[in-house]
Amino acid sequence: MSRTMEWAARAEHLRGIPRKLVIAAVGGFAKTVSSFLNTADVHNGDTLLRLVRSRPHRVPLITVSNHMSTLDDPVMWGFKGFPIFDTNLARWVLAAEDICFRNALYSYIFRVGKCIPITRGGGIYQEHMNEALERLNDGEWVSLSAYFSRRKSVSRRCTYKAIEMGNC
Repeated sequence: MSRTMEWAARAEHLRGIPRKLVIAAVGGFAKTVSSFLNTADVHNGDTLLRLVRSRPHRVPLITVSNHMSTLDDPVMWGFKGFPIFDTNLARWVLAAEDICFRNALYSYIFRVGKCIPITRGGGIYQEHMNEALERLNDGEWVSLSAYFSRRKSVSRRCTYKAIEMGNC
């Protein structure tokens, strides 16, 4: 499989205007939801902000978070102080190919919004993981969002994959 719309993911694509529009729209949505429609506590947000804004040149940043819905990742970055309108500071995120890249329009929007398509269950040696590594090698921020849910009793025999698939 060739890389999905890799050209749209380039910063210089149409002088960066589509990226600015998508990042601003998603940032505005995230700010609205996180500020007016939700309540949450951010712990160590100042540390994350310092790492996002002030880490040395070409030093990569990886963040890992849990999520329960497809909106959790973009909304999470709408909290006070997060760089929601700066396309250079916005994170790259691994995004489920079967959800975010269903058709050409979705693929384009998610690619200019700094999303890297990943096939769930495809392992770490899939083609687009190389793109994530390239982003990290360029010193960029890549965010990973695992999908785990809390369960009162989880058997010790359950693997992460089984938990992800809801089989435990």
